[in-house]
Amino acid sequence: MNRFFNILLSFVLLLVLAACGKSSDNGVVYADDEDIQYVENDSLLAESEVEDVQISRHRKLSKGYRRTFNDKNDVHLAVAREIGIEPLDSFEAAELCRFEQLARVDSCKYYAIKPLTHSAPYLTPRAKWMLMTIGKNFQDSLASHGVDGYQIVVTSLLRTDDSIRRLRRRNRNASANSAHRFGTTFDISYIKYNRTDSATFMPEYRLKETLAEVLYDLRAMGHCYVKYEVKQSCFHITAK
Repeated sequence: MNRFFNILLSFVLLLVLAACGKSSDNGVVYADDEDIQYVENDSLLAESEVEDVQISRHRKLSKGYRRTFNDKNDVHLAVAREIGIEPLDSFEAAELCRFEQLARVDSCKYYAIKPLTHSAPYLTPRAKWMLMTIGKNFQDSLASHGVDGYQIVVTSLLRTDDSIRRLRRRNRNASANSAHRFGTTFDISYIKYNRTDSATFMPEYRLKETLAEVLYDLRAMGHCYVKYEVKQSCFHITAK
């Protein structure tokens, strides 16, 4: 009887082990494998999300930059007035502002400042952070394609009452009530890029596409407003 019972018990154990093996093949996860599965699932989800964002971005940008980056001047002005500084009379007044109001913006590894004739090299700290983020993300995007040695070029920053009057003498279409007056707004050229290294190369139209993708993502995340300026050949950007 005992022998029969032992045989029966062994048979039952074999059935249980077989069932466990079958369950494992069907996706049952044991404690040792839980972390692996979670990592794999997170990875797959991240890749799926990235792909969806890239597809959405491509569809939007394929409609044209003017249609994609079409935030009106009134929108830029509204947020500039809300979070920016009080407009200043002159460049000298900008130099006297405290750091928490205005931060000086000089060329660095993320961007190059074009010689400024009608604006001063200052932005609010929030806007300067946005500019640095754009420059860094642009270079990171190039690096993902094996390209380096390019910087975005900033063509306009803070404008004062004096600089706007001088600008309007040259260009009557220049707005007297510009978002640039509040230190929240800057322009980035989409036709000029500063070359710092000739080891790698990317054509101008691809550099423009890369910059547009960076701006699209930041705008979609709610960090800025962007207007595509045809006559000035720049992206007009206001930090939020």
